[in-house]
Amino acid sequence: MGIFKAPRQVQAFFIFHLRVGTRLAIRKLAPVLALIFAAYFILRPEFFHELSAGFVQAGFLMTGLISTIISLSIAGMASLRVCHGLDGWIRHLPAGSPTHRRLAIVSIFMAQLPILLVLAALALYSSIKFKAPATAYLTALPLLGLASAQCVIPVKRKMITSPLAVISCILLASGHWPFAFGGFILLLITDSISGPLSPVRSRSAFHLAFKGSLLHLTITWRAIRFRIVVPYLFSLLILGATALFLSNNNPGPLLAMKAVCFGGTLSVIVFLALVSNMIVVRRPPWPWVRSLPWSTQLRILIDALFLGSHATPLLILIALMNMRAVLPIVASLPLFALFTVSVTRHAPEYRMAASGKILLAGIFAALPISLIPAISLFLLALAPFALKFAVEGEQSQKVSRWLELYHLAEGDPLSWSK
Repeated sequence: MGIFKAPRQVQAFFIFHLRVGTRLAIRKLAPVLALIFAAYFILRPEFFHELSAGFVQAGFLMTGLISTIISLSIAGMASLRVCHGLDGWIRHLPAGSPTHRRLAIVSIFMAQLPILLVLAALALYSSIKFKAPATAYLTALPLLGLASAQCVIPVKRKMITSPLAVISCILLASGHWPFAFGGFILLLITDSISGPLSPVRSRSAFHLAFKGSLLHLTITWRAIRFRIVVPYLFSLLILGATALFLSNNNPGPLLAMKAVCFGGTLSVIVFLALVSNMIVVRRPPWPWVRSLPWSTQLRILIDALFLGSHATPLLILIALMNMRAVLPIVASLPLFALFTVSVTRHAPEYRMAASGKILLAGIFAALPISLIPAISLFLLALAPFALKFAVEGEQSQKVSRWLELYHLAEGDPLSWSK
């Protein structure tokens, strides 16, 4: 029976890492589909036709570089989750270091499946429409995922294996059988010389000092992390609906500008409202922060800067749709961000949390901004008064107050009422 002991253990480890990679793939599937949907309606189908033609006609080097950059980006994000626990209890399991390394590569490969499927769909579309040979590219796509995972995995000989893995990715994604075979040989060589996993290095003193100077931003980001993808998803749906309206109705330049301005303002407002709810739930006000050497005004400005900087990708997409429409939104963003920060400080007192007031005020502000864009200059002039109002609101806030939960007592076994 001892002969079958090791294979069963490896099989259990394989299932564990497979589930880890599948969960990461499910998390990445929704934002990938949302970005494709938004890009398809914002950049128009003609752009995708030209992209497919260029993808086929650019040659093996450009095709390999583009596919490698996309795959390595997703693999790098997935490795942050997969490799985070490789130095912990998993090292004590009865498996060798090469087994742990290869199973971690499997997890990272599974996390790349959504983007690999998108690349496969693009190659199939190119082969059908432009009669381009895509068999070699499609066959090498799984190996591309493994090679990119091999590139980002932390090993002791990373200085040697990473360049070899990158070259292997480019050759595998070239779409030509000889180059793909060479990339496969390089992948085997990289796997054989990688060696054991290396522990994650401790952060440098400079990095820790930098994080300390931006502690407030770090705390806010750690509270939200990649949950911020959900607000982006809803905002992209609004921009996609706006692009769909423009493509189906073909309005004039002035009406198109106003429509993009209205849809863009709504998308920014929805983004701020959803992010504010996350901040209220995961980073509520607490007394300890007032003991730090930061003024109330500085804390308000840091939170407003956090919201405004994360709304920048939406502004870029709006600018691609209509450059004139983005200017009133940029001018109104400081007031929107400061108002969001002010409402966030008192959100536990509201029945609708923070998003209710933000959505209500934002919807009423989006219509006049789109009809009369000059109103955005008036909103920009109100930003200093909004900052003063937010500062006074936080200074008068009693963070140790008792806040009663708004829920029905019926059915609560801890309630004294009948």
